[in-house]
Amino acid sequence: MAGSAALDLVIRGGTVVDRSGTYAADVGVVGERIACVGRGLRGRRELDAHGAYVLPGAIDGHVHIRTERRESVYDDTFATGSVAAAFGGVTTFIDQIQLEPGLGLTLRGGLERRLLEAEGQCVVDYSFHLNPREPRRDLLEEIPALAAAGYPSIKLFMAYEGYRLHDDALLVAMQQVARAGGLAIVHAENMDVIAELERQAAAEGRTGRHHLLEARPALMEGEATHRALAIARLAGCRVLVYHVTARDGVEELERARRAGATAYGEACLHYLLLDASLVADPLVGSAFEISPPLREAHHRAALWDGLARGALDVVSTDHGPRRLVDRGDGTRVPPPGTSGLEVRLPLMHEHGVRAGRLTLERWVDVCCTRPAEVFGLPTKGRVLPGYDADLVVFDPERTVTLAHAALHSNVDHATYEGMTVRGYPVATVCRGAVVVADGALEVEPGYGRPAPRGWR
Repeated sequence: MAGSAALDLVIRGGTVVDRSGTYAADVGVVGERIACVGRGLRGRRELDAHGAYVLPGAIDGHVHIRTERRESVYDDTFATGSVAAAFGGVTTFIDQIQLEPGLGLTLRGGLERRLLEAEGQCVVDYSFHLNPREPRRDLLEEIPALAAAGYPSIKLFMAYEGYRLHDDALLVAMQQVARAGGLAIVHAENMDVIAELERQAAAEGRTGRHHLLEARPALMEGEATHRALAIARLAGCRVLVYHVTARDGVEELERARRAGATAYGEACLHYLLLDASLVADPLVGSAFEISPPLREAHHRAALWDGLARGALDVVSTDHGPRRLVDRGDGTRVPPPGTSGLEVRLPLMHEHGVRAGRLTLERWVDVCCTRPAEVFGLPTKGRVLPGYDADLVVFDPERTVTLAHAALHSNVDHATYEGMTVRGYPVATVCRGAVVVADGALEVEPGYGRPAPRGWR
């Protein structure tokens, strides 16, 4: 254990909440790493955590930062998105290399472009998933080399015409992931069935937003999840199913694990908290024209239950904020997409811990520790000596009513506008540097850097 006199930073007097337990302790930091956890520590700089929790830095493994698309663009930049992350206790986020199909682009070229865009902009650490959006074998053959370069997670779409991979390409991609020792991430839906149900609804004159759910039944999300997991088992790769929304998906994950698969499941904040009825709302419903769709209460209950008992592994946000647009009658409405990067930790505390759905330790596990394990961030996610000094001081009594004007994303509305939470981050430390404290940003853009990736 390092002597107190040598400590650069000490977070004093708090209650450490780690997956392994909850206990009173100080946390001492030397350079970028946690040096010791104990009592009576003193350092060159000290943060007072009396009455507060001290957590490992939160990790959001599913965000969209300024991702260019033919039809739209997400509005957070690396600068604004990383600041929002920092104020929300997130010390690492993982964005995506989403290549537009049909342009002859390469995964390496997309990665290099995104690294240049992020360079000098972020205040917390970051990484990228690679996302081949067309079944070109040359794209899929890039996977092992890029995994070896530190980008071992590959997102694969089974949905969206023009983006999806059919089953044969899905198998080839997963075989490449297996060779690389990486992680396949799957958006699991049955696009052929969705398209046919949409055609049938349109033929019968049922074209409103509220028909989104009926064209994407939970049964078929379960089928697509089963198919993705089966192909991953055949390929021999570890796999994460993004944004599980339905009991059917949870059950398929459990079935695959019983059969010996290395399979993980993700719940997203909006699927845990928001009801399917919001899609029909004339003012905000357009934000939820998303796929898979918001679902009914019994599916949300299944997600919470799955998180509590470990059937689902992580909570992410699918953060992809977009500014309001005029719909032609003078009314401004949100395009599809949600903003959750800054508010995931307090909302999960409010609706998970305070609602009695999750223990403190499990809250930290799904937001901080398990994401580090699933996404291959071996130096992050624990309050233990030797790990990165990514730490959050979280005041469990601080009450905040969420409002976009007080948040930091580059958008003019907030998905969770008006919700009140009791419990909020008050300081964020990334690799030993105090990034946010007392409501102020303390580091310059460019402090954040690409996080080392791999599995222990």
